[in-house]
Amino acid sequence: MTSRSPRIPRSLAVALTCLAVLAAGAGLAANNAAVNAAVDVAAGSITGKVTDADGKALRGVTVTAFSEDELRNVSVSTQVDGSYRLPELSPGTWHVRARLLGLEDERQTVEVAAGGASADFSLTPATGLDLQWQRRGHELMSLLKWEDEADALNFKMMCAYCHQVGTLGFRSPEEPVDWEVMLTRMDGFQGLYDHIQKSLVDKVVAVYGRDAEKQWPAYEPPPPPEGDALAATIRQWNMGKEDDAMIHDLELGADGVVYTVDMISDAIETLDPRTGERNVYSIPGGKAYDSTDPPIKGPHSIERDANGDMWVTLALSGQMAKFDVDEKTWQVVSGNVAPRPRSGYPHTLRIDQKGIVWWTDAALGVYSLDPSTYDAENERYDVKYFKLPDKDQVRGGGARGESRGVTPYGIDIAPNGHVWYSKLNGQRVGRVAPELADDHPDKIVEWIPPVHGPRRLHVAPDGMVWVPGWASGDIARFDPATEEWKVYPLPKGPDALPYALHIEPKSGHVWICGTGTDSMVRFDPETETFTEYRMPTRVTYTREIEFDDEGNVWTVNSNYPVRHVENHSGSVIQLVPGT
Repeated sequence: MTSRSPRIPRSLAVALTCLAVLAAGAGLAANNAAVNAAVDVAAGSITGKVTDADGKALRGVTVTAFSEDELRNVSVSTQVDGSYRLPELSPGTWHVRARLLGLEDERQTVEVAAGGASADFSLTPATGLDLQWQRRGHELMSLLKWEDEADALNFKMMCAYCHQVGTLGFRSPEEPVDWEVMLTRMDGFQGLYDHIQKSLVDKVVAVYGRDAEKQWPAYEPPPPPEGDALAATIRQWNMGKEDDAMIHDLELGADGVVYTVDMISDAIETLDPRTGERNVYSIPGGKAYDSTDPPIKGPHSIERDANGDMWVTLALSGQMAKFDVDEKTWQVVSGNVAPRPRSGYPHTLRIDQKGIVWWTDAALGVYSLDPSTYDAENERYDVKYFKLPDKDQVRGGGARGESRGVTPYGIDIAPNGHVWYSKLNGQRVGRVAPELADDHPDKIVEWIPPVHGPRRLHVAPDGMVWVPGWASGDIARFDPATEEWKVYPLPKGPDALPYALHIEPKSGHVWICGTGTDSMVRFDPETETFTEYRMPTRVTYTREIEFDDEGNVWTVNSNYPVRHVENHSGSVIQLVPGT
């Protein structure tokens, strides 16, 4: 029997989407009892044990409790003795699933009351297609064979930056003509080498087409998680409209609320994890939230300033925006120098120690904005443009955005105020020194990294620059003082697709998006060891990482199309490491 995970019913998803959509950003909150029900974290728990068919304890099984009323789930791992405890569950009905790669999922419906409940599971081996379909994104992508490494890198750079490759949703086309339509309309298709464009449809159909799974090699599941990975608790809240959301980035508010940007809905969508309350704040001039029209603004990156307000890059309209979290009002301005009404494709933003807003524009370069310079008469700020060197650099040939040009991409602020950035297609990591004169030869300096496809980098408190290699499946540390690099291959190999990384400031641990592996990965620079934390949802495509004051990890699932995701929903994810 085919094993499938429970999908949130459309009726419940509609309850979420019927949150009061704020006309022109008016800021009226939703009032939906099911979605906004308070979560009583002291109510109860579910405990139990997971064994195999012979009664032997199973380590590393992901046990997940789903609440349809609250549109959230909580996951833990079984310990060495097979035991587990799901904490902080409110009274009511929970659908509990036990999952381990190589075994069939098992499910129970559990009623939780004050004091808790119990549920034991016995798992049996998965076989046939049930086993084949457990492959994660990197394992599916590795089924595609390329003549040389350059072709493989080109494919990953152009064809995987919105979604995983080879997953069940990706394999939905039935006929070769359907595959051709799907593949050729991708933004990155034009950026593929000519010979790959000519052969791609046949190659993809042969590996992922109808009944192709029957020809796949036998799947050998990896060993179960162990060690520190067993201590984590993962919480996930569904966000956005079912089958129609792209929860791209998130930021943690000073008010305890999680702020996300839904790129295809032209809105900020918020979550209060203490109560489950969700609200939608539409961007003025953007599409209506309940519309099926294409987005107009395309909110992409979000950061909090010292006042607690949120700054947002509007990639599609070439603008910048500020959201007042108290007044629930928007300010939308040009993302370019006066008098230009817009820039190209504002991408990732960060705010420096002086409150200056910095961002990359994937089409043009690096920009900055001083919030103290607002000109009310002309409704714009003083924006500065930093033209980056591009001689002899690779240019993507895709249709737009990330697939085209040298693509200034990630950005971060070093402790000394220097601004570091990456170029996804141009294969560069660079630094802007704001204190130097514009004509100073060291104002902007670039290096060629030893990883391929540098995406969202971060600078550690000690000044080390950490860079993820998207297409090469590794991370690198750069020491600006010595200009030396050190590369660390990721455990899941060259198809791991690390989209972003971030450094937890207290521990110094580097957290990495396992964008192609349905995981989050922790790297300890002192011991140079990795710990993989498996996500409970298949097709978990993460792009940004934030930390709360307790060192917990926050991210979002933003695979697009969202219908490829196991539960057909975007989500906010909190990972509590436990150790």
